[in-house]
Amino acid sequence: MRMRNLANLCLLRATALLSLWLLSTLTSCSLLQKPTVFLRYFCVAYGAVQLHVSVDVQKKNNATNAGAVSGRPVKGWKISSFVKGFLFFLLSILSFHVIAVLYGAPLQEDTEETFSWALLMATLTALPCWCMLGSRLETWVAVVLNRPESEIESFLQTTVLCTVVGAWLGAFPIPLDWDRPWQVWPIPCSIGALLGHTGGLVLSAIQAKRHRLDTTRKMV
Repeated sequence: MRMRNLANLCLLRATALLSLWLLSTLTSCSLLQKPTVFLRYFCVAYGAVQLHVSVDVQKKNNATNAGAVSGRPVKGWKISSFVKGFLFFLLSILSFHVIAVLYGAPLQEDTEETFSWALLMATLTALPCWCMLGSRLETWVAVVLNRPESEIESFLQTTVLCTVVGAWLGAFPIPLDWDRPWQVWPIPCSIGALLGHTGGLVLSAIQAKRHRLDTTRKMV
């Protein structure tokens, strides 16, 4: 995938994310009023955007002999691959749910809120990896923890790390005695994750455009 396409992809996702967030504030399903309803509707809508984009990525994959987009072997959308990727997505939801409980979320109370936050985190982190890298879990882990081998992998690594860090930073206001409505779990962590993800998209777009300018200058 060329740098221009990657930058446009980042900006498209950032625009879609902000549009969905703004639309929710104009309705009765805002994050502050009905966090669980907002998070579930948001995950469905934003997930649909990512799946739509993945179709275009997969076409480029096939046109460039499968694998050129990410720099690693990527399989097409076969039924077995889809089922495997979907199971990994469900596993990521469960993992984020467990992590939230281990870090202080109520175990027997607010389970719906915790699940909604876990669904949001999986949609912002695991789903993009599934859409762009296929259903190979080892590839997902390698992209997040190792040095990226392509612009797509760099994009995924940046957005995943920014999302996780944003959610982590969002937890800091929860125990403070400010008695604000937005301090209720999981609103702060959800806001942090959304802001971090948006920042990761913008940062990836800037990096892609800068890399494209550097490449153009070298060619001149």
